[in-house]
Amino acid sequence: MKAYGEEVTFEGILDKLGLLAKFKTFDKANPDLFKYLAASAPAYVDRKMSSTKVAKTNTRTSTDKVAPTYIGMTNEKAVTTYFSELILAMDAEVTEHNKDCDRRRSSKTKVPPCEYYLEDHQSKAIKGGSCLKADFAFYYPGSTSSMSFVHILLEAKKEEFVKEIRVETLKQIADYQTNIWQTQPSRVYVPILLLHGAALTMVVFTRNNWYVADIGRLCYTSIGFLSTQSKAVRSVMVQLYFLLTLAPEEFGHFCGLFKVPSCWRFDPVSDDSMDITVTSSDEFSPSVVKFVSHMQRAIYPRHRLAHIFEADYKGQRVFLKLSWAPVSTTPEGAIYELLKKSGVSNIPDVYESGILARDRFGYRLEYLVLEHCGCSIERYLMPMVGEPRSAGVAYVKVRSIVSSTLRCLALAFVLCGILHRDISMGNVLAGLDGSVKLIDWGYGKLLPAAGLSREAIALRKLVAAKWGFQDDSISLSNQPASAIDRVVHNPLTEAPLYMSVPVLCGATARGPIDEIESLFYVILHALSALENSPGSVIRGFTYHDDDTLAMVRIGCLAHTSAFLQFFGVTKGSRELHQLLYKLREYLFVDNGVYIAPLLVVDPYTPRGNNPELLSAYIDTETMDVLQDIKSAEIR
Repeated sequence: MKAYGEEVTFEGILDKLGLLAKFKTFDKANPDLFKYLAASAPAYVDRKMSSTKVAKTNTRTSTDKVAPTYIGMTNEKAVTTYFSELILAMDAEVTEHNKDCDRRRSSKTKVPPCEYYLEDHQSKAIKGGSCLKADFAFYYPGSTSSMSFVHILLEAKKEEFVKEIRVETLKQIADYQTNIWQTQPSRVYVPILLLHGAALTMVVFTRNNWYVADIGRLCYTSIGFLSTQSKAVRSVMVQLYFLLTLAPEEFGHFCGLFKVPSCWRFDPVSDDSMDITVTSSDEFSPSVVKFVSHMQRAIYPRHRLAHIFEADYKGQRVFLKLSWAPVSTTPEGAIYELLKKSGVSNIPDVYESGILARDRFGYRLEYLVLEHCGCSIERYLMPMVGEPRSAGVAYVKVRSIVSSTLRCLALAFVLCGILHRDISMGNVLAGLDGSVKLIDWGYGKLLPAAGLSREAIALRKLVAAKWGFQDDSISLSNQPASAIDRVVHNPLTEAPLYMSVPVLCGATARGPIDEIESLFYVILHALSALENSPGSVIRGFTYHDDDTLAMVRIGCLAHTSAFLQFFGVTKGSRELHQLLYKLREYLFVDNGVYIAPLLVVDPYTPRGNNPELLSAYIDTETMDVLQDIKSAEIR
């Protein structure tokens, strides 16, 4: 069946998930499992459930005493009622079979029990989701009925999709998988079942792909007993039940931690390895991380994914970050190690870091325990309780943000050959003491080692060997498709509101001056939020598409002294405005000529990059480093 994803057989998807051998063992050990259930299955013809003329066997279960309620039902009601009763019947048969094994001490193999419980959600949304009403959800044992504890969702439709899954149905199940990624940090992939008419299909979403496996029909498509249909129906029942016997760490999760416990403990596999094992505990001790809250943030259904938690660790509040990233990228923990050991300032302290999973469908899972750095600069610029509401306070704070962040970006580039590539409102944080930290280096890129000192090159090789990555830069020509999002900048790799004009116009190369331009927009956006209510239309921050935003920005910035109002900034001290004017001139003026329009024609147009314009706002060290940069770019 066509569904835009990769079509595979049931055994094909099990092979990709590493479960094929286990399924074959399960199937071989239980040759008569569900034989009677399959023989007595109904027929779903013309959207109506009907009894079949079944050749009775000697096999009986306790479910014989219960007459099915779905006979005579039509449309989706017939399909969902049959499915719920079938799950009960399969569970009852397995229970009876296992009891029989105990009573007779027979040589028969016991069948593993179902690991999950089924709940009907046709008339009620799942808690913690986006008003989702999937027809059924299989939940983890002992859990509550919420999205955080869903193992598999099932969507039912009244008619079979013979050629392809309908677009509206695809959108539904895509929403389901996004909600599961959002609420379950230990997820490696998300399986969704689709029962359409008599047919059962499984869709499996990974971070970089999705697979569609047609399992088969759970009931007959004609009245009357046909042995070939019976065998096929039994096969589908066995395949479905096999999925329900798998533990969370076998089917969907990187470990048995299918929900967020109160505490996690991270232990290295060996003394010289960054590979980490994780265990859960309900008891808090200084050596474990105790969860406080899951910080909700946008989760994209593809590419990089990060879960952020506030947590307690060794007597202090920290951030715990679990991050999925393409295996072709540099681990964020390695980038932090390079920055810290090279003496780059204004980055958070990293208390623990490591790799929980090396390669799951082309993605790596990493964890970091980070210093709690404070709040976003938008919140930091708001007057605090007891703080004077003077325009001068905002200037002092903005000057500190500019000075600290420029120093961090410049040193990272010159000392380590690293670009951040994701400057945004949420990634520049400030503490109560005024300290500014640049966080989230997960999109950081290592430039070629040429130009670095011998000490820097030696350090990079040491860290690369420790973390297990290539110490050369990533280039589009020699990396797989999963690495493309590291070079081509789009909303999945960086917030478009803060992209530089060249990147918005399609440049696949960037340098430190693009980072500084992003910081410029972050500061303007934070200042704008102080003056304007949410939802206000601010011309410089109205996004339609990349090209349109670039052209609007060029028009707004053409006004030497009036450009601030187009970005929603009308208040503030003269000193604050002067600082913003100087940043504009540094970025877009070369020898008195406004060059922003040239960046549309040629995104690689050299910029003036005159650090003397910022001499009143940055220290001597940062000035010297900016002098060395001179619009450096990577291609």
